Amino acid sequence: MSAAYRILTALGNHGLAVPDDAPDSAPIELHFRRRTGRPLAGDLVRVDDQGAVAEILPRSNTFGRGTAQGRFQPIAANLDTLLIVIAPEPAPSEDLLHRYLAAARMQGVDPVVIINKADLPIPDAPPFSDLAELDLERFLTRAAQPAELGGLPERLTRGIHLLAGQSGVGKSSLANALLPALELHTGHLSRSTGKGRHTTTSAQLHPLPAGGWLVDTPGVWEYGLWAMPVDELARGFPEFDSTGPCRFRNCHHDHEPGCAVREAAEAGRVPASRYRAWLRLLGEQQRLGRL
Repeated sequence: MSAAYRILTALGNHGLAVPDDAPDSAPIELHFRRRTGRPLAGDLVRVDDQGAVAEILPRSNTFGRGTAQGRFQPIAANLDTLLIVIAPEPAPSEDLLHRYLAAARMQGVDPVVIINKADLPIPDAPPFSDLAELDLERFLTRAAQPAELGGLPERLTRGIHLLAGQSGVGKSSLANALLPALELHTGHLSRSTGKGRHTTTSAQLHPLPAGGWLVDTPGVWEYGLWAMPVDELARGFPEFDSTGPCRFRNCHHDHEPGCAVREAAEAGRVPASRYRAWLRLLGEQQRLGRL
């Protein structure tokens, strides 16, 4: 059986990869065949003797986001950690953090919150004020030079970690601080295909100095979920699992009588910020026409 290759970036019908057991090797270009499917950054694949992907190995998860039409758009595969970057400036929307949390938990990915630009006053407003009642691992960082990463590099020594956040929060500066050779590696990816302009809009996998991988993604102003059934959305809110059964099996945890989740939120057994976020995300699903 051929050795497994790790996909670094996917660019249409081709991409770049390195042997999984030699992450510092020079990347090779692989072609994607329609019958095999399109790999994602983070995928493990087998390669045939024509330099094409012969098999995409089973994924532990697929992380993505919703398009404007409410469709799921995959970004990367086999994540261990979602690094959610927020900052005092620009102020994030109230639901940005909760959308990322829901997406991570639906895929079995560990969410970690990074408050960047931590030298600025942290607002006493959502989503920052929500963190006090959420059991989340978090780091305070300052990515501007000289960078202060607060133990984050030691947290990322194994596995695949995706760096996500809206434009302007300093995500690129964080990536540069975590990856001293980022510009060199990105330039190598660009030269390997001769199509460097695509690498600025695609997820890229980079080897971290102490082991593990970092997935860098383009900045977005707002992260949206995709259209989904209510039970799938509920998987993103594991806080609801311990509330007991609702009176109705298809309860939306909104206005229905005998709703155990609503009762738990009113009694303080479910974080109030999560229940409020649930109602807002439920409303988004209704606008997408899925509920």
